[in-house]
Order: sequence, then structure tokens, then C-alpha cells
Amino acid sequence: MLHFVCLILCGVTHSFCCSHFTSSSATVTNWMLFVRQMIGEMVILHHDAIGGPCIVVEIDESKFGKRKCHRGHCVEGVWVFGGVERTPERHYFLVKVANRNRSTLYDLIHSHILPGTLIRSDKFSSYSTIDKIEGCHCAAHQMGNHSKTYKDWMTSCDTNTIECTWNDVKAGAPIRKRTWKMVQICHCEFMWCRQNEGYLWESLADALMTVRYTLH
Repeated sequence: MLHFVCLILCGVTHSFCCSHFTSSSATVTNWMLFVRQMIGEMVILHHDAIGGPCIVVEIDESKFGKRKCHRGHCVEGVWVFGGVERTPERHYFLVKVANRNRSTLYDLIHSHILPGTLIRSDKFSSYSTIDKIEGCHCAAHQMGNHSKTYKDWMTSCDTNTIECTWNDVKAGAPIRKRTWKMVQICHCEFMWCRQNEGYLWESLADALMTVRYTLH
């Protein structure tokens, strides 16, 4: 089992594990799910709000779904809301959402972003009154029009950091896992790996000692 976990941390594929351990697809799937659920518990346990006084946090939403080649066809998938600090550590959060209305996004901003943060976003209508959120969570709010360019030259506002984060997250989230049930597990795995970059094995050992499971 430790051999399997070590390979998972190295980023091996499902098919490689099936071949290497001569195990069934269902067995490897269950093992992988166990590891990812444990990682998810650690992410929840060590979750801290991001931002703070004089720190810039970029926010955005992105849809995780299967692309359709023909125009006019609705793309099925899951909306994810996230925020990333413009700091060397790039602390961030990602949360799947049932909708992108103002109350949903403001509740997440309130719980995931610290007071006094400088928030940057695009001009999506739900962000128009962020500075009115109770608790002064937004020291200032800059909005950029990204429909034509990545950087708004009128406001010098861009959200390039979170756009890069979306690219990285989607690269590690297979199309088949971009479902309501699985997408948050993929995000937790990505967050845990970034948070513990350089000492994944030690962090996994800590997770094995920390997370408790009840057998039924």
C-alpha cells in the first residue's frame, strides 16, 4: 500500500497502477479514492482564509466540463469559484458552486478572504458591489474589462495569476472527473500538492496519522 501511495504522489496514471500491481481497475480506483479523500480531509483541516491588509487577491469563476466542438451546444460541467493571492506563496482556494449569483459568491468571499484585502476581478455583474460586503472584507475593489485583453489599460487591473491557476488545475483534472461529485476531490489534491510542495511524503505520513476512518 505504501508503494502504491508513493507512486500516486509521483503522478502515475490509473492504467499504470493496474499494470504494475496486476490489480483490477475497480481495486485501483478504490485505492486512489481513499488517498484523495484523505488528502481532502487534510485540506479542510488546515484551511485558512487568504489575503489580508495590503495583499491583492484575484477572484474568478471557471467552468469545468467537456468541450463541445459545434457551436450553439451547451457545455455541461461544474462551475468553480476561486481566489489567488498575488504573493510568492500564491495561497488560494477553489470551491465548486451550484450557481454564480451574488449571494453565493459573496458568502464565499466572506468565508475565504480576510478583511482588508485588495480584490481584483473582471466585470462580471455579481462582483459589482463587493466593497459593500459586511465586515469590510474588501479594502478596495479593482475591476478590469477582459473581454478584449488580459490587462485593462484603463485601470491597470489584470487577473493573470488566477488564469494561470485555472490552466494548472484543469491540466490535472481529467475530463471524466469534471463532475459535481469528483471535481472538488481533484481540486483538493491540487491544493494539497501545492501547499506541501517539496515534502509530499512527510505530509502524507502526517495525513495517515491525522485522518481517522470508521469502518462499517
